Amino acid sequence: MNDGQPTVYARGDAVWGPDPFKTTEAPRPWLILNNDGHPFLGEEYMTVTLTTTPHDGTVPIDDADWVDGGMPRRSYASPWSIASPKHEALVRRQGHLREAFVRRVIEATWAYLEPPSTDE
Repeated sequence: MNDGQPTVYARGDAVWGPDPFKTTEAPRPWLILNNDGHPFLGEEYMTVTLTTTPHDGTVPIDDADWVDGGMPRRSYASPWSIASPKHEALVRRQGHLREAFVRRVIEATWAYLEPPSTDE
């Protein structure tokens, strides 16, 4: 906290927040993707889940991808698992990932958002 103001998480931060895939209240890690242009910066974030399960299409996180922090086990970003958690739901920061990694995740996410090609 700064002067009583809540911390604003930044693009590339790995944070712990609510896990919509479990019934318990145990948090899970998320990667913040939005930039400073987010209309509700500091109130909510655009994120994807981080996981230790290597599914097809996940983006592996290498040790060199971390600017600071890290995960205790090999981890991956799930580009199809998008959420917009509120700031007050986030528990803590785990570390920060390099911009090049964040861009790889955003590019992988685009594959699930790009309109299908049409043959007209």
